Amino acid sequence: SGDEVRVEYTFGYKRCGDGKVRICLHHSSVPFQPSLSAAPESAVLTAALTENDVHEAQAAWASAIKAITRAHQNKQDFVGAAAEAAGELYGYGHGNVLFKPTKAT
Repeated sequence: SGDEVRVEYTFGYKRCGDGKVRICLHHSSVPFQPSLSAAPESAVLTAALTENDVHEAQAAWASAIKAITRAHQNKQDFVGAAAEAAGELYGYGHGNVLFKPTKAT
């Protein structure tokens, strides 16, 4: 379309066996912009996030990862546990979610 869009990006680099420096991590996304609430007629800006809010959200995410791992190790429904965690922790159904899954090795 020719539109210019500002993005935020992160790169990680490492030196490979041949001595050449190569990108080993590349992430880019559109910068976060607070949105109006999903209420159609009573659009009100959401309350500002505090550092404590972020720490609590990160702790909840870490706890969910541990619970999913335990479910997997105990041969329980880890897929269901992951789906439940995604529903609680991510903003699906409440606005746009920018999420790029990666392959863990």
